[in-house]
Amino acid sequence: MTETQNKLTLRSTFAAIMLLFLTFCAGNAFSAGEDFYTIRGISVDKTAASALEARQQAVAEGQRRAFSALYRKLTLKTDRGAMPQLSEEELTSMITGFQVSGEKTSAGRYIADLSYEFRREMILPILEANNIPYSESVSKPIVVLPVFDDRGVKNLWNEPNPWRDVWLNIFEGGAGPEGSQSRKDDWAQTKLLPIVVPSGTIDDFKAITVDQAVYLDKDGVANITDIYGAGAVLVAYATLQNNNGVRRLDISYQRSDFLSPAVVETFTGGDTDEDIFRAAIFDVVLNLQEGWKDQNILDRSIQNRLAITSKINNLQEWLQIKGTASNIPAVQQISVRELSVGNVFWEISFVGDLTQLKSALAQRDLILQNEEGYWTLGMSGEN
Repeated sequence: MTETQNKLTLRSTFAAIMLLFLTFCAGNAFSAGEDFYTIRGISVDKTAASALEARQQAVAEGQRRAFSALYRKLTLKTDRGAMPQLSEEELTSMITGFQVSGEKTSAGRYIADLSYEFRREMILPILEANNIPYSESVSKPIVVLPVFDDRGVKNLWNEPNPWRDVWLNIFEGGAGPEGSQSRKDDWAQTKLLPIVVPSGTIDDFKAITVDQAVYLDKDGVANITDIYGAGAVLVAYATLQNNNGVRRLDISYQRSDFLSPAVVETFTGGDTDEDIFRAAIFDVVLNLQEGWKDQNILDRSIQNRLAITSKINNLQEWLQIKGTASNIPAVQQISVRELSVGNVFWEISFVGDLTQLKSALAQRDLILQNEEGYWTLGMSGEN
């Protein structure tokens, strides 16, 4: 056999192996991250005639609260009043199982933290049947840099920065919100837009200065996002005035990726500085989560197909691209049309608009771009 024949045989063998794998993997069904439909941290405390009865009541109450927390996680604040009212039997049928931690019982009392795992395939049809828009898109983390203006001196890493101290106490110290049970339930869940607040390590100091943060300097932003594997920075700039015990907190915040406009807000009141800081922080976090969902709610009446080329070095690389793209909520189907040693020509069917798809892919480090009329998809950092 000649050298040319050897090369052709190897190419044919490679193509045959690839075709076998690609055919096997061609279909697609969305698979959410294992945590997405698991609702944790539902704290229950019930009293009844017996511990068993108290436990039964706690589990029933817990699953209803868990469903409400999942509904609020998926939907916008404006649709809270549209939450479907389901029977206990209907709720139970949607749960694949639950876990218990911190369990304590007495003669007629039951205390525990409960976690419930819901069936996506039963939740979403209910939302769609009731015309309730929802979003399953999960963002890369966003790094929050709390800058405090102390009588004209801007502090990020340096002291005093009581503004950053409270952010850290909430996100590292676990000092979640007080008040209603629903607020506490919601806070216990994983965020669609995860938030990271740097603690001020030497690496943080080196990555970005306070001036770079205030002006969203490109190099500083890149440095700090690289450290935390984040997609963007949010600079939260605060000034506090206290006139005879009347507190006024002015804050402004802006994302480095400018996916949302700058926001300026004023808060007044609070018995302590920490009180007013906490009120502002929880408001900022809620706005961030709502803004992300609003941008990523899919119009499922819009069906699209896109022909794509992906350059690959091996089978594993393609399977990684395909697997990652398959887990994008907008993606409905992936079909392989043609393959060669270094390229896969495929088609992706998705709902919603192209901008949303590109954004969702970018959150998974996949870059979709138009190159002279042809769409290509590859992993971030590829040449």
